[in-house]
Amino acid sequence: MLACEIGSSNAVEALIKKGADLNLVDSLGYNALHYSKLSENAGIQSLLLSKISQDADLKTPTKPKQLSDVSSPRSITSTPLSGKESVFFAEPPFKAEISSIRENKDRLSDSTTGADSLLDISSEADQQDLLSLLQAKVASLTLHNKELQDKLQAKSPKEAEADLSFDSYHSTQTDLGPSLGKPGETSPPDSKSSPSVLIHSLGKSTTDNDVRIQQLQEILQDLQKRLESSEAERKQLQVELQSRRAELVCLNNTEISENSSDLSQKLKETQSKYEEAMKEVLSVQKQMKLGLVSPESMGNYSHFHELRVTEEEINVLKQDLQNALEESERNKEKVRELEEKLVEREKGTVIKPPVEEYEEMKSSYCSVIENMNKEKAFLFEKYQEAQEEIMKLKDTLKSQMTQEASDEAEDMKEAMNRMIDELNKQVSELSQLYKEAQAELEDYRKRKSLEDVTAEYIHKAEHEKLMQLTNVSRAKAEDALSEMKSQYSKVLNELTQLKQLVDAQKENSVSITEHLQVITTLRTAAKEMEEKISNLKEHLASKEVEVAKLEKQLLEEKAAMTDAMVPRSSYEKLQSSLESEVSVLASKLKESVKEKEKVHSEVVQIRSEVSQVKREKENIQTLLKSKEQEVNELLQKFQQAQEELAEMKRYAESSSKLE
Repeated sequence: MLACEIGSSNAVEALIKKGADLNLVDSLGYNALHYSKLSENAGIQSLLLSKISQDADLKTPTKPKQLSDVSSPRSITSTPLSGKESVFFAEPPFKAEISSIRENKDRLSDSTTGADSLLDISSEADQQDLLSLLQAKVASLTLHNKELQDKLQAKSPKEAEADLSFDSYHSTQTDLGPSLGKPGETSPPDSKSSPSVLIHSLGKSTTDNDVRIQQLQEILQDLQKRLESSEAERKQLQVELQSRRAELVCLNNTEISENSSDLSQKLKETQSKYEEAMKEVLSVQKQMKLGLVSPESMGNYSHFHELRVTEEEINVLKQDLQNALEESERNKEKVRELEEKLVEREKGTVIKPPVEEYEEMKSSYCSVIENMNKEKAFLFEKYQEAQEEIMKLKDTLKSQMTQEASDEAEDMKEAMNRMIDELNKQVSELSQLYKEAQAELEDYRKRKSLEDVTAEYIHKAEHEKLMQLTNVSRAKAEDALSEMKSQYSKVLNELTQLKQLVDAQKENSVSITEHLQVITTLRTAAKEMEEKISNLKEHLASKEVEVAKLEKQLLEEKAAMTDAMVPRSSYEKLQSSLESEVSVLASKLKESVKEKEKVHSEVVQIRSEVSQVKREKENIQTLLKSKEQEVNELLQKFQQAQEELAEMKRYAESSSKLE
């Protein structure tokens, strides 16, 4: 009702959301809708009407709770009062006192529920409405408390009369006690204690209400002081913010000039970087046009490097084979010279060696020839293996070269084919030389038959010389064989390395599809970069226009500044004063932040206190309910006493009639 009377729509909305009862009526019989009409607030009226219509749709409307229509003991009891009791309860002060107690209880419950619902509103916009509502609530409670105190003071002389009437009633009841027995003995103390208990409970409730109202007043005063302090701080902060805004406007002008110079420097840097990037792009394009750097060779550079390494190794092998062929030719020439010398000596000499020496020479020559044949066969096998490996390498190189589509790869393929053809020619020459050597050995065997040897003899000294020469030639041949073996081992090692390189090349090689995909992605990336470069050019052009505009503005501002110049000393004084003011304002801001934190902590404490107040209110309500139950029990006892008195009177009348 207070919120409707003041016209705070936010508070009314919060109370409706909390479930406030709109059918409540005050002591004058007015509800919340009446007070909203008095405040002439259409928004509050529409809210109340919509809520009332919703309640009417959900359930049948309930009758408003009349707080002022409190039934008197006469209306509660069915039996009529007689004598001093009827006079006591029929007195208007006592009746008004009971009704005021009920009204005070209902008002307290309504005020506490309203205060709880209002305290739950935490928005800063509704704090002033809350304050005004709470102030009005406290003022109404203080007025009501004063009225209750005045009524209690006016009631104090009448309480003595009520006590006397109850004493007389007790005396009459004790006189009638022996004739009536036990029921008459138990009822009078209850009837006597009931009004005194009521009075004591009323006094306690009024004192509790006074204490509660004082506490609420103190809390409201503290809240009002804090709100005033926060408003003062807010005003100070507004003034400081306005001054800061004026300073920031001045600073922004200086920052604009600084930013314009920074922008011009950045533009120059970006232009230089752009020119460097364009130079690099042009150089790459020239290289691509000349064929030095192709998109295919960029990806297969490592592959061609490996092929060149294999070419160098093949050249080394070729040189080793040529050296071996030369050494074999030299050995053949030496053998031919020895054969010629032997023929000449056989013709010139007539002395014949013995048969044993001849057989030894024959066996030695045969062993040497067999060893040479074995070594030649071994070398031929190794040569065949090397040829097979060369063919395998040729096949692998052909398979790899078919995957490459560039001109350089085809040139390398042709060079490798030429190298392989030359190697094949050399191999065929070696095979022919080997066949010729075999034919010569067979001819030599045919010529040196047993009959020719027995027919001709050699001198022993010459034979020893020839044996020495053959031993020397044998040692040379063995050295040559060892060298050939070492060279062959080197060739095998190089072949293994070539195999490893071929395997690594297979692993590192890329298919044509992937290569084409990479090329397409690179082309798309190049197109995107060109688009970005064009966009950057446009952006640079726009920035140049902006820079020109800013330069014009700077020139105009400089001209204006030269017109309105200030001496340096005054400027420094102003700067120092402004810096001191800024430091003072910063300290004030820090203090205000600290005070805000304190206020926040105090608000938290107040909320905790409000929660304690809610708990105390609930305790008071429970106490009031218990007191009401006690009052009802006392009234029931009082009714029983009245009924017993009526029965006793009837019994007395009947006994008097009988007498």
